[in-house]
Amino acid sequence: MLENLKIMSQTLETFKFILVGSNLSLDFVNTKIVADDTPKDLFENFADLIAWLVAVNLLEQKQAENLLANWTDKGQQILREAINFRTILHELFTEIMAGKAVKKSAVKAVNEMLQNQNGYAELRQTSNGFEKYFRTDYQAPRQLFAPIAASATDLLCYGNLDLLKKCESENCVLYFYDTTKNHSRRWCAMAHCGNRAKANAFYKRKKAQIKAQV
Repeated sequence: MLENLKIMSQTLETFKFILVGSNLSLDFVNTKIVADDTPKDLFENFADLIAWLVAVNLLEQKQAENLLANWTDKGQQILREAINFRTILHELFTEIMAGKAVKKSAVKAVNEMLQNQNGYAELRQTSNGFEKYFRTDYQAPRQLFAPIAASATDLLCYGNLDLLKKCESENCVLYFYDTTKNHSRRWCAMAHCGNRAKANAFYKRKKAQIKAQV
């Protein structure tokens, strides 16, 4: 248990997860990334999954400690189910962006996860105002994924699917929902791919200018 908690704490402290999707289900899909041109799964173990749930405020610290202690024996099974559901959502969003019909099996998978919702919404006051927190007493592993399925459902039902985008960087696989005022967002984050693209464009302009002067 202590080792699991150490892994979780270290993960959160080093900002392992990239929360740029502006939607919970997209941030879930974005736990599979590309780093140094190599695919990388940020869910390396069950503790990583629990850490992500803490990072996105689906679990409080005490809840996370309890689940790591009580579900260690079924951790690998839960992790496999999480990765499988993530794959289904990734394919679903990819199909929508490509203008293709969503598979009935994907809709079925989301509905199956929605059936595991158990809890209630809670209003919390923060230093920045108010936030809505969904409190759940997790008694079954599948309850962990119900809020993610609910987020995907809200996006598909109430969102503008034209604003569902992938980062324009060729080396990035992250998705996001464009909530900017003029809907002109192009990158997962300006601090990452945005600045890199600007630097590359600047380099190409300078190179072209030098060639033109020769």
